Parts: sequence; C-alpha cells; structure tokens
Amino acid sequence: MSIILDAEQAKEVDRIAIRELGMPSLVLMERASLGVAREVAKRVYPGNKILAVCGSGNNGGDGVAAARILSEWGHSVTILLLGREEKFTEEMAVQIKVAKNLGMGIERGGQADIDLTGYSVILDGIFGIGLDREVEGNYRKWIERINESGTDVYAIDIPSGIHATTGEVLGAGICAKATITFGSMKLGMALFPGRIHAGEVIVEDIGFPREAFRGISKKYFTYDREDLKKYFPKRIPQSNKGSYGKLLVVAGSENMGGAALFSARAGCLVGAGLVKVVTHGNNRVMLQNKLPECLLGIYGDDGVYDLAEDLAWATAVVIGPGLGQDETGKGLLRQVLRLKDDKRPLPILIDADGLNILANWPEYFDREGRLLLPDYFVATPHLKEMSRLQKCSVEDVREDLLGSVRDYSAGAMMVQKDAVTLVSDGKQIYVNMSGNNALAKGGSGDVLSGIIGGLLARGVNGFLASCLGVYLHGLTAEEYVKLISPSSMLASDILKILPWVLPD
Repeated sequence: MSIILDAEQAKEVDRIAIRELGMPSLVLMERASLGVAREVAKRVYPGNKILAVCGSGNNGGDGVAAARILSEWGHSVTILLLGREEKFTEEMAVQIKVAKNLGMGIERGGQADIDLTGYSVILDGIFGIGLDREVEGNYRKWIERINESGTDVYAIDIPSGIHATTGEVLGAGICAKATITFGSMKLGMALFPGRIHAGEVIVEDIGFPREAFRGISKKYFTYDREDLKKYFPKRIPQSNKGSYGKLLVVAGSENMGGAALFSARAGCLVGAGLVKVVTHGNNRVMLQNKLPECLLGIYGDDGVYDLAEDLAWATAVVIGPGLGQDETGKGLLRQVLRLKDDKRPLPILIDADGLNILANWPEYFDREGRLLLPDYFVATPHLKEMSRLQKCSVEDVREDLLGSVRDYSAGAMMVQKDAVTLVSDGKQIYVNMSGNNALAKGGSGDVLSGIIGGLLARGVNGFLASCLGVYLHGLTAEEYVKLISPSSMLASDILKILPWVLPD
C-alpha cells in the first residue's frame, strides 16, 4: 500500500521534518536534486543539452541544484531563471550562489530569447506543490512555450501549474514526459487531468524521517501487485464449495441478459464457491450455455419472484446490472433493501439500475442528501449515476470528485467509477492507479460488480473487497493492451484475462 498526499499533507511533512525534527532543508534539497539528476541521467546522453527552467521558490532551488549535479556529471546545462531575485527563498539563493561560483550558464527568462528546440531535455522547476492560484503573465508564457517546443520535459515534484490536491490545471500546466516526486505520490498527479500532465511518475526517497509521517492521516492510498498478493483471500487446503461463499446475483431483465452473465461469471472467477443468478426467463438458455456452473432462479413476464429463500442462502448479494427500472426491478430491490434492518447483516452491492431506482426513493436519504444504508452495503455508481443519486449535474460531481465519494454516504462503501475510480468508507479514499481507457466499454461495470461481489461472498469486508476489485479490474486492461489495441477490448475479454492476474 502506498500513501498518497494532498498539498497540505505534503507541506506538513516538509514542515515536520525541517522545523520539528531539525532536518536541514538544504540537505533534503540536495538529496531531492540528486534523485532528479539520477533519473534524468538515465534517459539522456552526456552530450545532450539540458535546460533547467526555475522559479524563485524551493522548487526552483531543486532545479538549480539538479542542473549543477548534471553539469558535474558532464552534461551541457543552462539555467533559465523566471523568478525575481528579491523573491528567492533562502535555499534558492544558496543554490544560485553555488551555481554562479561554478561558472554555470544562467539566463533570465524576462530577457533571453532562448530557442527551446535546441535542448534535448527541459527540467521543470517553476512551481511546486504550494501553487494554488492561476498561472499568469511571464510564467504562463514560458509554460506554453515549453509545451509547444516538443522537447522532453522532466518535472520536479509536480508539473508546474497543476494543483497538488485536485489535479486541476491552474491556467496553464507543464506536460511532462516524467515527474520525479519526493517522499510520496501527490494526489493531483493521480487524478485527471494532472495524471496526464505528470507522465511517468517516479517517487524518490529523499530521506524524510518516518517520524515526519506519523501525524499525517492516511486519507488517500493506492495498491500495487504486492498488496494484491497480501490481501487477496487465500484458498484453504481442506475445503469445499461451501468454504468460499455463496453469491446471489439479481440481474438481467428481458433484454439485458449479458449483464447477468458478466457479473455472475466474474463472481465465479474470483473464487466464490457457489453463484446463483435470479433473472428473466429470456436469459435461461444463454446462461445455461455460457455459465452452466451457476444456479438459476427464473421469473416470467409477470415479474413475480420471492427472494426470501435465496437471501437466506446467500453470503453476499449483487443487485442491479441490467435489472431494468420497471416494477419488477423495483420489487426485487425492495426485497433486498428490507435486509438493512435485519439482524443478519448480509453484504449487498447495488449497481446500475439498482442505483437508478434507489435515486428516486427519498426514504433512503438523510436531510443532507446522503445515502442512508449501513456499512455492509456497497454502491458502485459511475458519474452519471452519482449525479442522479446526488440530484446534481455530472459536472458538479466532476468538480468535487473527492468530496462526492467521501461525503455522500452515511454508511455504505462508495465506489465512484471514472477514468480514476475512487473508493471510500467515509474516512479514507482508495485511489485506483491500475487500468486504462480499454475499460471504457459497455459491460465493464457489470464485470466489476461481480468481482467485488465474489470477494464479498468469500468474507472480505466491503471496503477491502471494493479496493481489491477495482485494482484487479484495472489490471486486466493493463495486460490486454500489452498485445492488443485498447479499442478492441470487450467485457468478455476482461473475464478471459481475470484468471491470469489473480495471485496464486
């Protein structure tokens, strides 16, 4: 698990390390700059020309120091100063003095007419994580010139012009080939559009003491493959199908049988011992042919089906994929929601049409408009479904993705599906870094509901099951695009690849 810091947290780590623990800021700067220089040197030949574009703050100081180190290693480096000398921080002033003493070439951004295309690499040290206002004037001109030059840019800590918490472009933002950041990933580089501007992100350990992080709440985090091996539930040597849970999938209206298949098959593939699908009779033959392993509960055109025995049997429920929003869908959802006051807290995932129906039932929302479901429920809305639940526009949701996923629920786990999917239990937010745009296809969300549902059936708690499910879902797309165009990926391809990304 890797911690992700927002702007305030990153500044607080700096403050604790320097002010409270006594780490000299110039020592941290030197180590940061060495990390930048090392990563850049891996990617350029010694004869290539490098331009370090530096502002007046400590981010500029990092850039000047990295330029000096690269120069000492035999690279041809020029420093371009955009900030005024009277605005230099103490650390920046020291670094400039050293660079001048060494006879390095230093140009002024307000005076020099530099041909940026003459450089193989540009170091971006204009603004750091403290930027919280629109970029204007000379700074904006240079950021736009750098982007237009086509030269490879390596950003220091964060691409200049990107908000370190929201990922917003503050007027103009550097488009980097790679970003070398310090201590931890910054949230603004995990969210779009900052994620695009950051390019490849390299996290450098510059020697922040562990103590500097002790008071920092772990509000944001992400997973990698080692976490998957650690948290994915293990198989038991002496076991039977009942040892791995029973998943009930209530999905698939008359003309939406594929959604039921995708969800149920995904539940099977992540290891649920038994899976039963309750669906319209039109889907019987297809499911028997495509997934003979599943049990079936069939309702006809009258839409009448009593879920009582199935809910007593199940260890987890998925409801909503392709369910439809007619009286049948509403009746099935009502039966499931009655369990929220039951003495047996059955894990329940609500997706797709289940959420669309729920959005019109005010009794499930409090006065602040928050979803009133207990913490053994998981809701998996995409942004349009989230906007229906919150009674606002998609743009309103998009403008505050973090607040939307964190504050909207009064108990249930929220899985907010988008280009970067976020999972929240109301206290912390998992930021998914796996996956790509190959997943932007119909049926993809149905597969995700089944992955999470299968994990719930196996006894994984709602928050962990959601985080693992989202991460696994993304990994399938990463594997797919290694050999095939992302345009061609289908929901059925996710199911084909899923077994190959599961841990042993």
